[in-house]
Amino acid sequence: MKTDASTLLTQEEVAERLRCSVAKVKRLRFTGQLAYLPGRPVLIEEADLEKYLEGIKRQAKPIATKPEKSAKPALEDPAVLAKRIFWARQNFQFDKQRKAKGK
Repeated sequence: MKTDASTLLTQEEVAERLRCSVAKVKRLRFTGQLAYLPGRPVLIEEADLEKYLEGIKRQAKPIATKPEKSAKPALEDPAVLAKRIFWARQNFQFDKQRKAKGK
C-alpha cells in the first residue's frame, strides 16, 4: 500500500493540529489509540488522525427538562411490595444457610 507523502504527518504536526504536546501524541501511539508508521521521524497518516478524531467526538445530548415539582412518583401496590419483601427475606435466609453449610 503506497501512501502519498502529503498525507503523512510528523508527531509535531499532529500535536499542533490536536493543540496538545508531543508527549500526548506519543502516549496516544503507545496505547494504540493512534496508528503510526515507525521510523525516524515517526509518521502518522492523515486518515488515521481523522479516524482518531471521529472516535473521540461526543454527540451533543438534548437538554434535559426538569420534572414538575408537584409530580409525585406512583406508589407501589402494597401487595406487590409485601411479596418483594417476603422473597428478599427468603433469599437472604437461603444464602445464609448455604454459607453456613459451606464452612
